[in-house]
Amino acid sequence: MKLKSGKLDFLLLGFLFFLLAFFLSGKINLITADLGRHLKNGEIILSGGFNDVVKENLYSYTFADFPFINHHWGSGIIFFLLYKGFGFSGLSAFFVFLNLITFWLFFDSIRKRVTFFKIFLVSILFLPLFVFRQEIRPEVFSYFFCGLFFWLLLAIEDKRISSKWLFVLPFLQMVWINLHVYFFCGFILLGIFWLKNIKKDLAKSISLVIVFSLALSCLNPFGIKGLFFPFKIFENYGYLVLENQSVFFIDKVIGRYPANLFFKISFVVLLASWIIAIKNKKFSWLYFGLFLFISYLGWSAVRNFALYAYFGFWITSFNLAGISFFEKKRTETQLFIFIAGGIFLLFGLYLVSPSYWTIQRRIGWGLLKNNQGSAVFFKENNLKGPIFNNYDIGGYLIFNLYPKEKVFVDNRPEAYPKQFFTETYVPMQQDPKKWQEVSQRYNFNVVFFSRNDLTPWGQAFLISLVQDPDWAPVFIDQFAIIFLKRNEGNKILIGKYEIPKEMFTVIR
Repeated sequence: MKLKSGKLDFLLLGFLFFLLAFFLSGKINLITADLGRHLKNGEIILSGGFNDVVKENLYSYTFADFPFINHHWGSGIIFFLLYKGFGFSGLSAFFVFLNLITFWLFFDSIRKRVTFFKIFLVSILFLPLFVFRQEIRPEVFSYFFCGLFFWLLLAIEDKRISSKWLFVLPFLQMVWINLHVYFFCGFILLGIFWLKNIKKDLAKSISLVIVFSLALSCLNPFGIKGLFFPFKIFENYGYLVLENQSVFFIDKVIGRYPANLFFKISFVVLLASWIIAIKNKKFSWLYFGLFLFISYLGWSAVRNFALYAYFGFWITSFNLAGISFFEKKRTETQLFIFIAGGIFLLFGLYLVSPSYWTIQRRIGWGLLKNNQGSAVFFKENNLKGPIFNNYDIGGYLIFNLYPKEKVFVDNRPEAYPKQFFTETYVPMQQDPKKWQEVSQRYNFNVVFFSRNDLTPWGQAFLISLVQDPDWAPVFIDQFAIIFLKRNEGNKILIGKYEIPKEMFTVIR
């Protein structure tokens, strides 16, 4: 029985959207996420504390006056407004929705060039990378703006919409620069389409748009410094952040990392698509330049996998346009083959790495169950700092305890001097003498740590602190652990809540 192509395409597209929405729907773990800090940023800015949040290290008692550029301050406002109106579940819904729109923008910009069946198969291939970045972060706005810029530029080039729409881009660029540091991708896309149309009248309009975009991008709290910040963001990084490491580094240090496998598989296919494009005389030097750019992003830092996937999906589909594959009438049998093939491919990926889809993927919206337990314990028992906390849990403490308590450190390496991490934060967890020195300097009263800190120094520190007679563990759950200093002020609480050392076991 023959099936109308429109109905078939609709069913397959619905299947794709379901898969994307399902795997992007991850429960929020505030303990290790940046989200808590972004929410607090938005709350304070909307309360009139713009300069405090944007230009000062407001939340830290160690380096409160350290200057830094808060390049994602605008995202905090959007996240907070959504949280205020719809809670954490609303934030989850927004995140999924924006990712689906982004996928649609890339999909819609290629569907007139390539048959739907090819797009479907390529989408399934890149799906594990589309959903890799499941945490709600400002970078989701960069994915969206990349898709929107790309869609508009292609639609204008194809004359589907008027070239007047070009002059919307500088205003979008002005918004983008205040939401996330990857705003520079907008200029790269503009440059590619300027070169692509250099012999056409469209190039003159794009030239004006680039000039206007540069001018309007200076409308950020840091002016021209904000415009050039992407070139300087890593100058003051003194802490090794996993998501900023290259594929090769992670392969060497961690070993088997599921996302790396999916990235490599997709890269081989993407590379092979260029051979097909050359054979079919569809090779484009400018799209090849875009391929080199997104490949560099992907190989250099795993945080870029999703951005790489969106453009990689489009380029691979474009390069396969010349292949004659199911170009004729479609049938229900073909529908079955493609859906079954897609499910089979996903099942194969699951067999390769089940943890990628299960342990790391806690499906649902809103907060993880009992995620706020440690913060509730802290507040209900009126614990008092100064707090020594680990890097990951900083955003959680900022969201729950500021302004009553400030943090020792949080997950913004650029907001602290490089030497702070290399000469204080890491050494004090490795060396008991250094710990005693720093503890006395700041007079720590509470240690509040993410229980799942997997750094070698973090694990060693927690083991040593459990055995330290000067500190008593008083709270532990699946997310966090809290210690109190043995002193007169904490005597009653320790007597009430102390967890016997025999309850702890070191697993190697």
